[in-house]
Amino acid sequence: IHSDERFRTNIYQYKSVYHSTQYTMTSETPNNLVRFLPFRSVAEPSFWLEHNSRKLNELRLSEEGIPLRGFFGVTTTTTTTTSSTTAIPPGMRFDTSGDARRNEWIRAHGTIHSLNTIENLKRCDKNKFLNEACLPSLLACCGVSSIDTAEKDNCGAAASRIDPNVALIPITCITYCDLKTNMTVYWFAFPALSPRKGCAIAYSTNTTTHHPPQTRLIDAWGANECRTLSKCFHNFRVLQEQQYQQQCIQEEVDNNDVWCPPFFLLLPTLKDDSTGTISRKMKCLPLNKDTYNSLSDEEKQRVIFGFLDPNTTTEKPSSSTTLAVGWTLRNLVAYLSLSLGLGGSDVTFLSLRLPFLRRVDSSESCSSSDDDNMNNSYMDVADEFEKNDEGVGNSLLLEITIPLVSDYKWNNDDGANDIYTSYRCVGWELNKKNKPGPRSIDLRPLVSPSHLARQANDLNLRLMKWRALPHLDVQRLSQLKVVLLGAGTLGCSVARTLLGWGVRKITFVDSGRVSYSNPVRQSLFGIEDCKEGGKYKAVAAAESLVSIAGPDVQSKGVVLTIPMPGHSFGGGKDGEAEAAAVKKDVDTLHKLIDESDVAFLLTDTRESRWLPTVMALATDTPLINAALGLDSWLVMRHGPSSSALASCGQTQRLGCYFCNDIVAPENSTRDRTLDQQCTVTRPGLAPIAASMATELCVAMFHHSLGNCAPPPEAKRDGTSGSYSPVDDGTSPSSSALGLMPHQIRGTIVTYMMMTPSVPAFPSCTACADGVVEEYKNRGFEFVKCVCCDADGSYLENVSGLTSFREEAAKKLEECLDWDDDDSDDDDDE
Repeated sequence: IHSDERFRTNIYQYKSVYHSTQYTMTSETPNNLVRFLPFRSVAEPSFWLEHNSRKLNELRLSEEGIPLRGFFGVTTTTTTTTSSTTAIPPGMRFDTSGDARRNEWIRAHGTIHSLNTIENLKRCDKNKFLNEACLPSLLACCGVSSIDTAEKDNCGAAASRIDPNVALIPITCITYCDLKTNMTVYWFAFPALSPRKGCAIAYSTNTTTHHPPQTRLIDAWGANECRTLSKCFHNFRVLQEQQYQQQCIQEEVDNNDVWCPPFFLLLPTLKDDSTGTISRKMKCLPLNKDTYNSLSDEEKQRVIFGFLDPNTTTEKPSSSTTLAVGWTLRNLVAYLSLSLGLGGSDVTFLSLRLPFLRRVDSSESCSSSDDDNMNNSYMDVADEFEKNDEGVGNSLLLEITIPLVSDYKWNNDDGANDIYTSYRCVGWELNKKNKPGPRSIDLRPLVSPSHLARQANDLNLRLMKWRALPHLDVQRLSQLKVVLLGAGTLGCSVARTLLGWGVRKITFVDSGRVSYSNPVRQSLFGIEDCKEGGKYKAVAAAESLVSIAGPDVQSKGVVLTIPMPGHSFGGGKDGEAEAAAVKKDVDTLHKLIDESDVAFLLTDTRESRWLPTVMALATDTPLINAALGLDSWLVMRHGPSSSALASCGQTQRLGCYFCNDIVAPENSTRDRTLDQQCTVTRPGLAPIAASMATELCVAMFHHSLGNCAPPPEAKRDGTSGSYSPVDDGTSPSSSALGLMPHQIRGTIVTYMMMTPSVPAFPSCTACADGVVEEYKNRGFEFVKCVCCDADGSYLENVSGLTSFREEAAKKLEECLDWDDDDSDDDDDE
């Protein structure tokens, strides 16, 4: 953590805010002024990591304040060198462990404002911000309001219901989170009401006691009374805990938020002057207006206002030098002036300085104050105070003159009702160089490289949610399980685009090896992958994804050959072994598709797309198909099964890749030259098709019906006559990312696209109900019959395509059967 010098030129205009926060005494400082030791912020890295995440995912563009909770305890705050002893400000801690029961801590509440730009933080009027953030709550607790005089009684009644133990310790912070570099600039403030100039809080100069305005408790009371105070305060804490637990039970609220009260009223032991007997035992009471008003006049004269001082230095005050006291006393003094009406009077305060605060249990019983066998668990007073500086005896009795109510009003115009001009707060934290200015923290060394990679990868998506795509489901995308059938040109491009959408679970399926012709077109491979015969494409692609996006990516490669119609197997002397290997591939492929949320069909040949199409329907797995020509491309989503459609209330089933065919798929590589066997395509085509396929997939998972979503209605654009869907947001096909077309066909010859919709063909050789049911019933045996059938007649019979062709031929023959007699009659005429 270090100070940010960039702000030095911007903050000196606010120097008046900080002058009263200094805790060092100069030669010009009068000896009777009370010196306060301000807090220093101690924000754990986990706090900033959580806040940055909240800014990215929840707050986004909002600069409104959100709840901030801090806590502090009692700590020794001095460092001794060979020449001097230096006071260290006590720490106000901020972390993410606030849900634990921590009644050994003192709580503080406020707001933190996350600004959107560093310029906003620089331009922010720090005086105005501090007043607007904290004055309303502080003044409400003190019974001060900007309303008319006639309603001030109601304001006072409302103030009596505000717990000063909470309201008098406010905190606030402004911050800028650079989410790209993981740098956070922040500036904490610990607001306190400030008297106007010339009316600073001072020690009494008219004390009637035999002690100076600042006195060690052990010197004023002696050891026995200090021990009594220790036990009395412990019992007070136990009673407060028990009352809080009972209140939580009555109100049926969570009781985890238990904290130590920072303020209290102390009625000291009252002894008879003549006999020396105790007429009233020492008592600790909660600080609030009702409790104070319930005291008798004699008790009000003797009451001591106590506060837990986070500064537990073991230094001793002298006649010429007083010790700095805790920052929380500032607002307590203001409360006494504005709320209890003690302005102008001399009041005794107890700066309670304990060596530690232990956690108390509400099941404890309160000990008697005259019990000599005190429990060591709260025995925090040393036996020999003359020889030991530890314990409650180091607490300080302070005699302070309370400023008048008018001393807190910076604007004495009686007609002014604006609290922001009448009252002022101070309390901005100084930076490490003891100058006004913010601090900054670099979180990069504190975060694992994998976390940094994940955060950087998802940053673009998270920022989309701020304004452009508020309904983008980043979490859903990160959990998708995707299988890519084919790790070639299309497979590599689809995988890279899926990474951009935050998809982290990707499986490649391919049986080929990387060749030297691949790296220039297939972005996941390099020359090293081509050596020694080449790595398997599926394995090399999976490894490349991890190296690109980090170990957070769960990618694996599966080497298998997809059985294809027209590619027979099982013959020859090794036929059984070959059939067993193919069966294993079929079972593996079926399992991969079944366990995936979506499958991408990106293979080279037409027939290799048949079995995945059947399997996707059989397992109800959405399937996105992409295919390339020389200068054209096709992307489509295969329609779901009839049962899936029925469950979504849809009726029309969309077609698959084979629905336009009137013959069964066959071996497309037989009797083909090299240029016909290879996927010869223009280099710019694959990235376009891959991007379209991925975008269609992401849009599908943002539609309420998923793959069952209907396609958009095609409308003419009125100019070229081509069909182009128009999305006005009301179409059943509309998703959070736009429309859900069935097919996207494009060409880079004319640079045009169109989105036709094609219904399912009832006799399709891949998606017909008869084909899917036959696969479900017979599994591998059905696949074997299809692949080993030489002419494709088996598959055509199962799908009903043979019957369809026969019926079509019959209808055609009827249409062409002319009546010869009728024709002759026409000629005669």
